[in-house]
Amino acid sequence: MDRANYKMDKFNVQEIFTPTRPARENFVTRDKIDKRVKRGLRTTGTQVILYGHTGSGKTTLLLNKLAAEKYEYVKTNCTSSMSFESLLANVYLTLNKAVSSKEVKTDDQSRDLKIGIPKILQASIATKDGQTTELTHFSDLDAIELSLAQTIGELGYCWVIEDFHKLEDSVKKKLAQLMKVFMDLSDDYPNLKIIALGAKNTAREVVELDDEMQRRVTEIYVPLMLDSEIKKILVNGAKLLNVSVTNSTIDDVIKHSHGVASICHQLSALMCEFADIDDTAEHGTGIELHYDHFNFAVSEYIEQESDSLKSAFQKAFKIENAYKVITCLSESLTDGISFDEIIEFINNHFDDVEVNESALSSVLKELNNIENGFILLYDDNSETYSFRDPFYKIFADIFLREKGAVKKPNLKQLEDIMNKTLTNLRDKYSSPESDIGGDSESVARQTSWANAADSVDNKFKKQSSKLTGYRK
Repeated sequence: MDRANYKMDKFNVQEIFTPTRPARENFVTRDKIDKRVKRGLRTTGTQVILYGHTGSGKTTLLLNKLAAEKYEYVKTNCTSSMSFESLLANVYLTLNKAVSSKEVKTDDQSRDLKIGIPKILQASIATKDGQTTELTHFSDLDAIELSLAQTIGELGYCWVIEDFHKLEDSVKKKLAQLMKVFMDLSDDYPNLKIIALGAKNTAREVVELDDEMQRRVTEIYVPLMLDSEIKKILVNGAKLLNVSVTNSTIDDVIKHSHGVASICHQLSALMCEFADIDDTAEHGTGIELHYDHFNFAVSEYIEQESDSLKSAFQKAFKIENAYKVITCLSESLTDGISFDEIIEFINNHFDDVEVNESALSSVLKELNNIENGFILLYDDNSETYSFRDPFYKIFADIFLREKGAVKKPNLKQLEDIMNKTLTNLRDKYSSPESDIGGDSESVARQTSWANAADSVDNKFKKQSSKLTGYRK
């Protein structure tokens, strides 16, 4: 090949590192999960549920698989305030159909005859051959559900429902029942199915809400990404942009990403920004991303997320005994801690009221709730708890150091400690003398987060055990 005349594909950085939207050009396949999704899509009549932690890559995985299998779809993003009727209306509107409904007064209603919720449904259906059909009919809600399923089926679509877990239980129950309608029509419309994406308990909820769905649903768990998969995002992206990345920088990005693809994409995009990389570099430029670029990326990421970090911990500290759990996770030298280890640590290192299993279960559940900061992550496979974001870990480390001997800070003290913690967290990466003082890659590596996280405030840590002691 004549390299002088070779022209490689040109990509914009925003096409390669996509922290806020599904990856396309830089999509990393996950073979086992891909096969399960493919099987679920190809099995006529089966409804599909993808569930897992936020940031596990459910949406990216599904949309790329739908494209690969040439499935067309209509997509709905759920909110906590969405009713079942508005959910159905949202689909019609997405399909460029106008839906209007109103109560109709009739003589039957005046005689207290229950006829359901009368509605006028007006739909304009544009088919693939360009023809348009106008439909207007008077029906109750059940008929509208059937009409919706038939409409999606006639278009050859499936229905993707994002954030299923946000819906109220009453709406989830009706949606579970609607899945049966979709299944019953699958003989006529082979591609017709509902694909729901949600948090880790989503699949269980559907089955519990309607027992008949137990053998009609394919449940696919999407775990957080493996280190090797996170590495592919950065390495493949760098290759598409024709740049290189030092091994130590790759390791640091992996550790900071904590299995969350969006964090890896965000850090990678910020490193490219610092290196003035806008699109694929020309051959021979020799651009290499190293610790200086990583340091900038982390500093900017912290700046962007500082309000979220602060807010999450402020919410968490309002929960009784949350401070003890946070201390335990901060003091641990392992990636995850089991329930038994947490309760043992708390009862051995805090000399006030002993925490029982029921109380600890309640605290852990609340700390895993988005309304309370969602600072914890539970790994189903290892049955362990950890901070859901590596930045939460180091924030907690610095917070405990700043807190010092203040056992129960009041609101003003807590605010001051939070602000000092954020300042120190920013300084850790933005101050030249703190992290970027070395003349070589090896020196920079020694000051990387991987080592810094283990050495923060060593006076709090005891190396003799898996769970370390806390000096009150």
